[in-house]
Amino acid sequence: MKVLISGATGMIGAALTNKLTSRGHDVIAVIRPNSAKKQKLNRSVHLSVIECEMNNYALLPDLVNAEIDAVFSGAWNGTRGAERNNKDLQQENYKYSVDFLHSAIHLGCKMFVTAGSQAEYGSTLGTEKVNEKTKPHPDSEYGKNKLRFYEYAQEYCQKKECTLIEPRFFSIYGPDDYPGSLIISTLRKMLNNEDCNLTACTQLWDFLYIDDAVTGLMTLIKNKTAQGVYNFAYGESKPLKSFIETMYQITGSRSVLNYGAIPYPETGCINLNTDVNKLKSMGWSPKITFPEGIQNILETTFPNYF
Repeated sequence: MKVLISGATGMIGAALTNKLTSRGHDVIAVIRPNSAKKQKLNRSVHLSVIECEMNNYALLPDLVNAEIDAVFSGAWNGTRGAERNNKDLQQENYKYSVDFLHSAIHLGCKMFVTAGSQAEYGSTLGTEKVNEKTKPHPDSEYGKNKLRFYEYAQEYCQKKECTLIEPRFFSIYGPDDYPGSLIISTLRKMLNNEDCNLTACTQLWDFLYIDDAVTGLMTLIKNKTAQGVYNFAYGESKPLKSFIETMYQITGSRSVLNYGAIPYPETGCINLNTDVNKLKSMGWSPKITFPEGIQNILETTFPNYF
């Protein structure tokens, strides 16, 4: 199989690229010019790299000298913080994703996998399970444009007889996670015995380790019947406080955990209570428990502490 991947140096993109090449699949990784993150990609005879800015995705048919079997569209700017509500930036993401889709179809793609997000469902304030039939009501520009692209891709792929798959990622974590993420930043504080200021941490949460997420992607890519939206999460929601306490115990930290030091927004705390039965019906199940995932991060990201 020959696979084209954008956002190939991101946490999910890099892990998927390395898994595919290790299995003997040919991958064309599209990365930013002079990307410092290129080293995340394992050297392989099955890997080729194309440097291309997102605003040039329409030129990819001239840069890729091959027909493509499948595509993973992982590139998207402004996924964190205030940039999630930067309307101009998020609309640019939509445009570049459309360009990437058009280029993929031009290259013969028969399976287009786009990286969706929990943000497409919007703020889930209740405790009901969120499944793929839950009506999306995105309340951020990020979520609105992610959903807008999925809906456009649905119609376009149907016309072009291309299978569309959207994994909707909830909270994916791992050693290569963003340094400011809750898990990485809190682990760093715990290892340094620094005070940890937190919300009350009563909201329901669900973390999925990166290796399990990639296994899920591989499951969908290989399954000829897969199509549409699939929620990606572990499938067992717990109060966030229980995850914090697990990290605290594993690190043996002496940090003071200041629950409630950070107030919830006026809109209330967001719960992640995710139904993953559709993905499980494809033969997937998560293997790495939260304690195992945290231990992997400590050994990989913070080896000097032990």
